Amino acid sequence: MSNRYYWNEDTLKLFKDLIELGDDFETIKEQVTLFVQRDCTLENNETEEMLINDLIKQIYNYEK
Repeated sequence: MSNRYYWNEDTLKLFKDLIELGDDFETIKEQVTLFVQRDCTLENNETEEMLINDLIKQIYNYEK
């Protein structure tokens, strides 16, 4: 399965660590939303929602 977007491994690990420290899904989603709004640049026909959804999916499927 290939992901639509590439996320830096450090970014995935940061959010995964927050989950392991006990942050719930809503808190993670809020943090991901802030991250995308502040640190990501949209390209072509992308929306923030697309990036948020993909990053959340990859965080919860991240294994390292």
